[in-house]
Amino acid sequence: MEALLKGISVYFTTAQDLVNELKKGHEEGQLNKRMRRYTKPKLLLIDEMGYLSIDRTGATLFFQLISRRYEKGSIILTSNKSFVDWGEVLGDQVIATAILDRLLHHSITINIRGESYRLKGKNKARPNTTNEDGSLN
Repeated sequence: MEALLKGISVYFTTAQDLVNELKKGHEEGQLNKRMRRYTKPKLLLIDEMGYLSIDRTGATLFFQLISRRYEKGSIILTSNKSFVDWGEVLGDQVIATAILDRLLHHSITINIRGESYRLKGKNKARPNTTNEDGSLN
């Protein structure tokens, strides 16, 4: 929010939407046009990296995007996966290593551990109790 208030151009997307858009652009012969959507802003926010697996084509296109933005624009990326799991998420350890090499150079990494904030309130509002058969109430 602070970036927007300071007039910095920002684009927000999920990893899956980003990859789907790049694949669509590639299939339609409009990859460069789609890439510009993600390379033009000073700050690119990518949410939910690793929640869904990305196929090899998607991983290659994601690498191209990260490579084009490298040292030219900032990226904030959220993920529920540790870096060692990215090879599995992207289906290729070599591509994952190349992406992480560019993302982590000049970066600040913040690890947040703990209970899901979405579930936290729900669990407090309704305590878990079990029936005689072991099922939850």
